[in-house]
Amino acid sequence: MRRRDVLATVVSATAVGVAGCSGSDEETPQAFRVSSPAIDPDEQLPARFTCTGEGVSPPFAVERAPEPTAGFAVTASFNQGPITDRTFWTLWNVPLDRDRIPAALPSEAVVESLGGARQGRPEGGEPGYTSPCPPRGEPFTYRFQVYALSERLSVEGGATHDTAAEAIGNAVLASRRFSVEYTRPSSDPSPETASDG
Repeated sequence: MRRRDVLATVVSATAVGVAGCSGSDEETPQAFRVSSPAIDPDEQLPARFTCTGEGVSPPFAVERAPEPTAGFAVTASFNQGPITDRTFWTLWNVPLDRDRIPAALPSEAVVESLGGARQGRPEGGEPGYTSPCPPRGEPFTYRFQVYALSERLSVEGGATHDTAAEAIGNAVLASRRFSVEYTRPSSDPSPETASDG
């Protein structure tokens, strides 16, 4: 099993207490807490964050971070097979004082508007968020993971998702996961319909 698959398994097993769910957060005052104004695990991933809509990255808010957090990171992935995850977004070196990660980050290796945070890329692709675009009519589960990191990573912006995810995994203090399904409709809305929504 490749390292990124092991990382996904280990991190998923430790990610509890996501927004809207009960868990150890209420029992541990210093537990890492993350919310999203756009992602509800009980609902579908909004079309805005997929190829059906604008295809932009979703927002997150960090409500508290454990000591000694040096910054934050985000990864997004989905199951490509029984033991294989495919990562479609990596973001790291979000400064500790930036407790809000806004939606629609620019597709750039270095996001100056977010304190110089860095984004990875798929093999042969461009840096930034790649919007989910599954086959029509098939439900897929997408996992967005927000991390508190123990150190600022030396990985340069524009590194591959594999490289970024490995570095993130080596510096995790705590993490929280948002799992949400998305089923691409049988036909995409017309531009007029999409703009109305």
